[in-house]
Parts: sequence; C-alpha cells; structure tokens
Amino acid sequence: MKNLRKLQRAQLKMVKGGDIPIGCNTWDNGKRCCREWQSEYCNSPTCPDAPPPFCS
Repeated sequence: MKNLRKLQRAQLKMVKGGDIPIGCNTWDNGKRCCREWQSEYCNSPTCPDAPPPFCS
C-alpha cells in the first residue's frame, strides 16, 4: 500500500462533489442534487423533496 497518500483539502473537495451541472438554477449542497432547472433542461432529475417542474 505504498501508493496511498494524504489528500489535501482542495483535492478532497473535488473528490466529494465536483461542479454543479449545467442548467441547474438551484443546487442543494447537502443532498448533492438540483432543486430547479432552467427551461431547456426541464426534464432533468431533481431532488426528491423539490416541487414539480413547470415545463411549458
């Protein structure tokens, strides 16, 4: 196990989450899901407790 090393805090943050998806208006950091999408991305998955999307 000599290839194990201690991760820096910035690297650990990258491993935990990454970037917010394109088209997400409201991001929930705790649950790591999008609560509201832009109209072009209306059918994308949302958080389980988010209100239903208003697709036109």
